[in-house]
Amino acid sequence: SSQSVLVGRNRNAFCIVRPPGHHAGINGLLSDAESCGFCLFNNVAAGAMHALSDEKHRPRCERCAIVDVDAHHGNGTEEIVRKCHDSGRLLFFSVHLYDSDKPSKSKGKDNNHDSGFQYKFYPGTGAEDDVAHNIINVPVAPLWREKEVVKSISLASNGGTTNVEPRQPRQTRQRSKEEAAARIDPSLPDLSKCNNEESVQDASLKPASGIETASVSASDSSAQSSKPRPPLPSASPHYPPHYLMGVGRLAYRRAIQHRLLPALRAFNPDLIILSTGFDAARGDVGNARHYNNGTEAMGFDLEPEDYAWTARKVCEVADICCDGRVVSVLEGGYGRTPPPVPPPPLFGDETPSEPVKQKLDKSFFSECAIQHLKGLVDPYYAEDEQQQKDSSNRKRP
Repeated sequence: SSQSVLVGRNRNAFCIVRPPGHHAGINGLLSDAESCGFCLFNNVAAGAMHALSDEKHRPRCERCAIVDVDAHHGNGTEEIVRKCHDSGRLLFFSVHLYDSDKPSKSKGKDNNHDSGFQYKFYPGTGAEDDVAHNIINVPVAPLWREKEVVKSISLASNGGTTNVEPRQPRQTRQRSKEEAAARIDPSLPDLSKCNNEESVQDASLKPASGIETASVSASDSSAQSSKPRPPLPSASPHYPPHYLMGVGRLAYRRAIQHRLLPALRAFNPDLIILSTGFDAARGDVGNARHYNNGTEAMGFDLEPEDYAWTARKVCEVADICCDGRVVSVLEGGYGRTPPPVPPPPLFGDETPSEPVKQKLDKSFFSECAIQHLKGLVDPYYAEDEQQQKDSSNRKRP
């Protein structure tokens, strides 16, 4: 596909491949990973390396950008980009869920090391950038951490403390005069009780009341400013910095708009390859946290229009940088867990049976893929279609 796009046979392409590949490194399984996450061969990295290779029968590709929008971090692609012999020709961007519980305090059998994290969202990597190798990671907190995220944003907006002092009302001129008069030392003579000559004489020897008031006010204000600020609450928990991005669709669009698009435009690639994972869609089992009792907690809530919007934004940059050359490769995306079917009614002495489990519902996953494909084929048509839909919704009573 990258070959067809580079020679101009196709403007862009969408590759429906299975299994996915962005968790597979140079040798397949990474040394510090538990598994390859269903990945065997890194399709995106292979396409990027082929595009950067020197071939005389097609235009030379100087720079290639890999954009990973899967719910999981593309740790395999990052390893390949980092170990590339010329990483300056590659850009890797990944927006993904990142979450882990605090390390367990219980020691191992040798009592020398911690037993590790109690939980981490797979693969547990992608928390920081690697600017030297053109690697940009945007971790996003899952929706099950929404309360902590809201609290962290509130702490950051209040300067790191929850017990913020209420603001004093704005002082009027009369109030300022009253406070200034109250701050005057009572041991000084009251000039208002003296006659005019004494007043003029005393006034010529002493500074004006306004200057005195100003000096007193300045001394008071300097004294107040010299007071140490109250310490931060020691009981307040420490929150990761990526919590300030928010959660859900808002954090995802914020990452694309403010982190991806400026980086793409500055890198000026000749080809853009998308690692498109639809497991960030609302209700997909790929972004859920699964508990032992069979329940799930949703981590992402992307809608089909979010995937169309992403394709449209990337294609707009591609039209400026590389004549619209974009190759999208399918990564994750599995479907929703349907509600179990209740067992049939019992008759007589029949033993109760468990609810019948159904297969994953892939209808929403398919709709996300269709909308992404529409935005990829004709981004401006998809934008007009979305504007018409929004206008029709506003006209409804």
